[in-house]
Amino acid sequence: MPDLSRTVQRAALLNALRTFPVPTISVDDYALLCGISRPKAYENVREGRVAVWRDGRKVQVVTAPLLEALGYPLTPPGPLADGQASESSIVGAYASALGSSTDDVLALSGR
Repeated sequence: MPDLSRTVQRAALLNALRTFPVPTISVDDYALLCGISRPKAYENVREGRVAVWRDGRKVQVVTAPLLEALGYPLTPPGPLADGQASESSIVGAYASALGSSTDDVLALSGR
């Protein structure tokens, strides 16, 4: 049986990334999210199996392709899925995904 605290941590991290996406995460967070060991995560980085961003010695895993690979695309549902990307369709897709009105989304964007 898996360690429940790791399962809860993994679920919380996934929820946070889907709610408030960040461009990169640590290799330790990558290991937690994928359910692999820390050495295996660094092996994946070394062998190029995961997209990374390097700043000197610091290595960060790029979030968007990782979430896509795990089956959690960052593209909102609705009219954007078919390639129609007008401003009104984008606002409408985000509004429906957030459960808000288009006026609320426009207010959040400063329009």
